[in-house]
Amino acid sequence: MDNVFAKTRELGEALLNSETYQRMKQAEDRAMQNTEAAETMARFLEKRQALQALMQSENPDPGAMKRLSDEMDEAQARMQMIDDIIALTQARNEFNGLINQINQVLQFIVTGRMDEPEGCSGSCDTCSGCH
Repeated sequence: MDNVFAKTRELGEALLNSETYQRMKQAEDRAMQNTEAAETMARFLEKRQALQALMQSENPDPGAMKRLSDEMDEAQARMQMIDDIIALTQARNEFNGLINQINQVLQFIVTGRMDEPEGCSGSCDTCSGCH
């Protein structure tokens, strides 16, 4: 079992040293240094947490839920107009794709099967990559 955890640590270190992870970290740093991006992301997260808390209450106020939902939509629309957030989203998607590829390889090694990615059409022409 110690060997499994040692190899897992090696994999983690390899991920941290990968270009994909480094690009994501750089994009995160740029977004956090961008005052507008950081404030907009914080506002979005604040509204989302408030909405989640409201939804967990015994009798959530529909008007308050609508207001918070609208404010979240506004913050999200604003985030989609900020270049540093767009770059961060793209970098996170690339890193998530890498993690998914690793999981598929592990699944294949352990089970001998490789599931097609969700939404796979079977055509590699429109695919961002599964191999």
